Amino acid sequence: ARYFDIIKDRLYTSAPKSHARRSAQTALNYIADALARMLAPILSFTADELWENLPEVKARRAVEVANAGELAAGAGAGVDESDAVWRSVHLAEFPVALSVEREAALLERWTRLFEVRDSVLRVLEEARTSKLIGSSLEAQVRLEAKRKTFELLEQYREELRYLFIVSQVSLALLEDEATEEVRVRVERATGEKCERCWNYSVRVGEFTRYPNVCERCIEALAEIEAEGGEA
Repeated sequence: ARYFDIIKDRLYTSAPKSHARRSAQTALNYIADALARMLAPILSFTADELWENLPEVKARRAVEVANAGELAAGAGAGVDESDAVWRSVHLAEFPVALSVEREAALLERWTRLFEVRDSVLRVLEEARTSKLIGSSLEAQVRLEAKRKTFELLEQYREELRYLFIVSQVSLALLEDEATEEVRVRVERATGEKCERCWNYSVRVGEFTRYPNVCERCIEALAEIEAEGGEA
C-alpha cells in the first residue's frame, strides 16, 4: 500500500516512456503476476480474471489466436503445447521468493527509511489538524538527522519528497548531543501550485508555453509533444 501511494505521482504525471514511469509499471506487473498466482487457491475465479488481463498473457493469447487462424488456413506451425501454462493461473507455479539473506541490506535500509517516513507522516498529520496545511503536497518538510541516519537519507535526497508525498524537503545534520535521532518540522511549501501535478514549486510561471506548470511537468510535456501525443 505504501508503494502504491508513493508511485501514483509518477504514474499520473511522468511522460509515458519515462524511465521512472516504466519502472513503476514493470514493478506493478510483477506484483500483479505474483498476487494472481498466490491467490489462485483461495480466490480461484478472481485470480483467473486477473491472470487473463496481465499484459503478457493477453499478448500470448493474441499470438495463439493468430496461429490457430493460420493453422485453420493450412499454414503456420500451430500452438505450442509448452505454452499451456499461460492459459490459466491454475497451471502456473507459485513465484519464487528472493533470498532474505541476499537482500538483507536492502530490507534493513528500507525498513529504516519507512521508519523515518512514519515519523514525518505523524508530523504532517499534526500540521493538518492545526490547519497549517490541507493536503501533504502543501508542505515543506525540514529534516534533521544524526550522522548514521543522515547518511542514509542523503543517498535518497532527491527521492525524499516522493517518499513523503510532499512538495519540498530539506535535509541537515543533527548534532550528536540531541536526544532524538530524527527531528521533523513542517512548514508551508514555497512557490505556487502546479496545475498538472499539484506540487508546489518556485518555478511555476517561468515557462511561456505552459505558465501554470512546474519544471518537472514542463519536461514531461515536452517529451509527450515530441512523441506526438496529447499534452
